[in-house]
Amino acid sequence: MPTAAALSPELTQLLQSMAHDLATLGQGIEQLKAGQEQMARDNANAAEQLKASQEQMARVIAKASEQNLRPKTSAPPPRPTATSTRKPMPLLPSPQATTQPQAEKTELSSAPRAPMPLR
Repeated sequence: MPTAAALSPELTQLLQSMAHDLATLGQGIEQLKAGQEQMARDNANAAEQLKASQEQMARVIAKASEQNLRPKTSAPPPRPTATSTRKPMPLLPSPQATTQPQAEKTELSSAPRAPMPLR
């Protein structure tokens, strides 16, 4: 290999430039390796978190399924609600009642009436 003194100045500058470029490439490779290692760690952490979340969801679903399948003994069965007592609707007068004299009609009615106006 020839010595640096025997090389032309152009060749010496070219070699120095190449050495600089190689050093820069080496640094870039190291940065890429570090980034790749960081991504691998991040992916591993994300996978662990995903697995933990899936396991937690499986537990919650299993618990909910157990509660749905288990007979509910804590609450008594609902009782039928009592309907409020209502007065029966008055029936329409029968055809016989319409033919009865007025005095008999008033005896049959249990509802109070307003007095008749005097003429």
